[in-house]
Amino acid sequence: MKLFRYDKILFEKQSGEQLVQVVQRDDRRELRFGNHITQSATSLENPDFLQLDYTRAMMAAFLFAPKPTRILHIGLGAGSVPRFIHRHFPEVKQQTVEFSPVVIEAAYRYFDLPISPRLEVIEDEGERFLSACQENYHMIFLDAFLADGVPNNLKTVSFFETARGRLERDGWIINNVWGSDKENLNLVKNNLAAVFGQLYSLSVRADSNVIVFAGNTHTAPSMAAVKIWAERFSRTMPIDLMDMVEKLTRVRVPQASTARVTG
Repeated sequence: MKLFRYDKILFEKQSGEQLVQVVQRDDRRELRFGNHITQSATSLENPDFLQLDYTRAMMAAFLFAPKPTRILHIGLGAGSVPRFIHRHFPEVKQQTVEFSPVVIEAAYRYFDLPISPRLEVIEDEGERFLSACQENYHMIFLDAFLADGVPNNLKTVSFFETARGRLERDGWIINNVWGSDKENLNLVKNNLAAVFGQLYSLSVRADSNVIVFAGNTHTAPSMAAVKIWAERFSRTMPIDLMDMVEKLTRVRVPQASTARVTG
């Protein structure tokens, strides 16, 4: 892993084949998996601000489902998104599923993950948890990354069908995908489109993350209502959701889709 001159490793521990590291540079603290890629980050001076632009983009989910009460996260990282939701949506109960006990340890020790009855962290593999789960959720955030990307079993049609079965009738999947891998991005979009009635994408920036929103409904959301919620949330959260509304793109997948990953 390349370290810059002022990087300081605060924590380093092996988790299976994955090296979990906490690196600090000045005010910024990062979670990495043994390479240069920042998995999660926080500011020690301003921990309420979502440091990574893709995490801010994921908050556009609240434009589609503005009043959730139950949220599930597959993948914890440093817990930036669950922590932010815990702070700004006190009526929401969250569960976060993370397969690595070392990642869980790092999130609590170095990233101020709240210990709260409203935020339950479960050590388990995402697909296994969803298959056995009996709960329904208004949102399911998919943000489970290894050092080289999302595990293949978390982007199959069968997995997305299982996830849809755990959504409320008006629920949404929020899927973080690397935009630089166009083949993989198209595969994820096609597999989601095979399962869900509504699909929207939000590109964070060129060749970076793309957030795909998949709705468990065949009715397109009202853009007028989306803009109203964007204006309201932008007044109460440190995120410009109005700017994101302009960047939302409805996904129309062609009939001749690419090959799917099979479970």
